[in-house]
Amino acid sequence: MVRRLLVIALGLLLLSAGAWLVLGKGPLVPGGGNAGSYSHDAFDSWLREDPNRAEQFAELVHYLDREQVGHVVPVWQLTRTDNNPNRSCKRPQFLIPPREDWANMVPALKLVRDHVVPELGPLEVASSYRTKAFNECIGGASQSRHLSFSAVDLVAVEPIDNRDLFGRLCAIHKRLGPTSRMGLGAYFDPDDPEKASGRFHIDATGYRSWGYSKRSESSGCHSFG
Repeated sequence: MVRRLLVIALGLLLLSAGAWLVLGKGPLVPGGGNAGSYSHDAFDSWLREDPNRAEQFAELVHYLDREQVGHVVPVWQLTRTDNNPNRSCKRPQFLIPPREDWANMVPALKLVRDHVVPELGPLEVASSYRTKAFNECIGGASQSRHLSFSAVDLVAVEPIDNRDLFGRLCAIHKRLGPTSRMGLGAYFDPDDPEKASGRFHIDATGYRSWGYSKRSESSGCHSFG
């Protein structure tokens, strides 16, 4: 009982302004602006709708902190399903992944912490965990790592030219090599660089890269040798 009360108290603390490092409000979605239904305020409202959510979220924060990846990105953003405003699919804006999947996110966040953030600076989460039905609706891969909370789609907080952004990401991917098990979604076409939103995918479930077609031949990394 005491532990439960402590967890609930932590959950309430995380909603306060003092939890900025964990819940950093972030700007931001691809294209700029705070995407209303996926904003920090919307998350706070969603969390308050069900008392159990605050407890579950506090436990997720505690788990990621224990694994030393609790401050790689604002943890609340890891509950975003997909903030792409161009999709009309019925969606829950936020989901706390099943507890048994939490460990799956740790290797991806370690790659981001150790290699991507030092190169690109602060990052914002565009998508992490998805249900099967939602993933199918938005056209996600049938074996998407998002289904098991093993992957995260990100954008850089500070504006970076698309060619420069994906050049840096692909250089990281090449340098780390197969032993890193880094999966990189490099959504960049050198013939149409403005098509890219700046969004990219990271997981740690196998060394590979792909682009718009979800196949390796479409990877933007082919543009950088």
